Amino acid sequence: MRRLLVLFCALFLTVTAVPAWADPAPDPVPGERPPLGITWATGDPYCLYQLGEDAVKAAADQLVSSGLRDAGYEYVMLGDCWQAAQRDAAGKLTPRPSFSSDIPALVGYVHERGLKIGFYSGTGAKTCSAYPAAGSLDHEDIDAQTFAAWGADYLRYDTCYSVNGDAPARVKKMADALKRTGRPITLEVDDYDRDQSPWLWARASGAQVWRTYQNATFGFGYSTGSLDKQYGLAGYNGPGGWNMPGSFTFSYLDTAERQAKLGLWAVLNAPLVADMALAADVTLPAAEMSNPDIIAVDRDWAGVGGHKVRDTGWTEVWTKPMSDGSAVLVLFNRGELAAPITTSVADAGLPAAAGYRVRDLWTGDETETTGALGGTVGRHAATVLRVWPTAPAAAPRTSLTVDLPDSVPPAQPVTATVRFTNAGSTPVTAAHLQLTAPAQWQFDSPADAVTGTVAPGATWETAVTLHPVSTATQPFKMPATVSYTTTQGARTATASAEAPLMLAPNPPYTNGLLNTQPWISTENGLGPVERDSTDNGHPLTINGKTDAHGGLGAHAPSVVRYYLGGKCKQFTATVGVDDRGPDGTLGFRVIGDGVELEATGDLRHGDAAQHLVVPVTGVQVLALAVDDAGDGSAGDWGDWLSPYLSC
Repeated sequence: MRRLLVLFCALFLTVTAVPAWADPAPDPVPGERPPLGITWATGDPYCLYQLGEDAVKAAADQLVSSGLRDAGYEYVMLGDCWQAAQRDAAGKLTPRPSFSSDIPALVGYVHERGLKIGFYSGTGAKTCSAYPAAGSLDHEDIDAQTFAAWGADYLRYDTCYSVNGDAPARVKKMADALKRTGRPITLEVDDYDRDQSPWLWARASGAQVWRTYQNATFGFGYSTGSLDKQYGLAGYNGPGGWNMPGSFTFSYLDTAERQAKLGLWAVLNAPLVADMALAADVTLPAAEMSNPDIIAVDRDWAGVGGHKVRDTGWTEVWTKPMSDGSAVLVLFNRGELAAPITTSVADAGLPAAAGYRVRDLWTGDETETTGALGGTVGRHAATVLRVWPTAPAAAPRTSLTVDLPDSVPPAQPVTATVRFTNAGSTPVTAAHLQLTAPAQWQFDSPADAVTGTVAPGATWETAVTLHPVSTATQPFKMPATVSYTTTQGARTATASAEAPLMLAPNPPYTNGLLNTQPWISTENGLGPVERDSTDNGHPLTINGKTDAHGGLGAHAPSVVRYYLGGKCKQFTATVGVDDRGPDGTLGFRVIGDGVELEATGDLRHGDAAQHLVVPVTGVQVLALAVDDAGDGSAGDWGDWLSPYLSC
């Protein structure tokens, strides 16, 4: 009888149920969570792409068929130039010829698939594009009513034609008009080509999303440029208002770069929006975009935004707390070669515990640690970890790193020190190391080694020496693998030991400013070492004075290394605390082949700049170091002005 009743109920539901994805209700609170979706040409205000109704429908269908809608990607946001330049006789917006005149039907098509739809306009009489396309200046109310009548859920609103600082007032005028319609519509401020810092005012003006980077984030370089601009903006993020560091043009990124960017954007609680304007981006990388662990990080809010806790110039560590008491860390390598990154649960602010559960959000691998979380991270890649302060029954977390010189002489032997660390609470046994020689190199000692047991918290260390078969011409890249056994079974750790070649300056060896010459490596306490600027493009300034010859902008602790090859005689520079650090206290050192040649002692902001004259005859590698004064490195910006080498 029970089976018949169940069958009857199932038939009844089949006949009477409303389609599961029919015309979804708009968000009751616009901007309650960062939006996920797709758009067209977020970085191209000139409408060089072909956006039309068929493309919008195909994209909506793809979100459904790929599973991205079910993963949370719900917005289909039309880009600039969906609208014509001219309005109709009633003053309403009209679509361009690539759209039918029945916009409500298009909206219905998107809504019927359980998705939401967005439109585009601007604060001026026209939008940013040169198409041209109509903006909403002096038509805010009629446009808001039109969008609401169509069933819009989102509005991207550019500020290209705001004047005299009136962007906040113009955005507020549209925000108020949208509110008066009674339909919740999320409002995004797009500040393309003007430095109007919308994060400072957009929330108060009624917007829920605002761009925090002017340029498109197509390639990896643009993406890291945007990431650098997010430093210090975490306090503007939160329910009801989100920083938008840029969309994803996936065709410009390889798999590692895509995963790194998605992980970093998730820690920032940034909108995850894919740009489909280019032909290469018509098919979305659903497997990466739909990662439920990454999306969970992006949509979770625990009262504090994601922020950077470590920065050595090429490697960084970002973290954010999660509402369940866990935390997420992103170990990010923006460099061109694989690099070791050190971090721990302390960087995530987690409480003391007997052990910690660790989940790699891209591989799904789960381990346990007593605190250490570092490891080797590949080029343009990120390891994204979620950590809980609880000790699970899992394999111990291990790390495999290889220490190499900052750069490798192309015609001399090199020694590599391999370290395999057990960061867990149970032993590792039967560890077997296998190394593979880089191209153009061969081992002077065995390429493999074994050890018995690596106890909890212990490190197995071994060294190998290699020499070049002939003068090397390619970067040094040595794959390393350790297979081992745990109480949870057999496992493998992999890494790549990588370093650039130490190449001498091209003859003739002439005098020159080091800020115009290539270095062999850099380390920096905050952001990258910059040529002729500091702290994301600010001019090098000591006590209000600049230098026409420029220089190097650093933040303690910092080291910049140059290969001289014994060909130069003297190094000169003027050094001091940059005005970006009014509370800065630091010191400068000049080091030749590991020997200190000159040191300033501790300097404070306001102290007179010092002029250094340092003999460097016979020096192979010159290192320029900026150290904190033993009181922490916050605000320790130091400048090397006119760093000149006489050869």
